[in-house]
Amino acid sequence: MPELSEVQSNAVRELLRVSPVAVELGSRFAGAGHALHLVGGSVRDALLGRLGDDLDFTTDARPEQVLALVDGWAEATWATGIAFGTVGVQRAGFRIEVTTYRAEAYDRSSRNPSVTYGAAPRRTTAPRATRR
Repeated sequence: MPELSEVQSNAVRELLRVSPVAVELGSRFAGAGHALHLVGGSVRDALLGRLGDDLDFTTDARPEQVLALVDGWAEATWATGIAFGTVGVQRAGFRIEVTTYRAEAYDRSSRNPSVTYGAAPRRTTAPRATRR
C-alpha cells in the first residue's frame, strides 16, 4: 500500500480527532433519514492540518428539524443564522454550524441573501464574498 502524502496524513489526523463528535452527529441525522456532510473551511483546514474547534456541516434537514435532531445531544444551540438556514451547536468543546442545503441570491440593496432551500447539495465554486 502506498504511503499517504502529507496532505492526506494531515486530513486523516485531523478528522480522526473530531470523529467522535462528527460520528455521533451523523448517526443522529442518518437515523432520521437525513444526510450530513462536512464542508467548507472545515475540509480545507483538515487538509492543511489545522482543523480547530469549528466544524461546518450541510444537510437536507430543515433548520427546525436540525434543532429537533440535536435536542438532548447538544450542550447549547443558537439560532442567530436560522433565517439563512444555519443552526449553531456546541458539543464536547466543538462549535458546530449545520446549514440546510440552499441557494442564495443577493440584490444590490442588502448584504443579506434571499435563501431558497434545496433537496441536494449545490456545488459552489466562488467564495461567498464574491457571489453577490
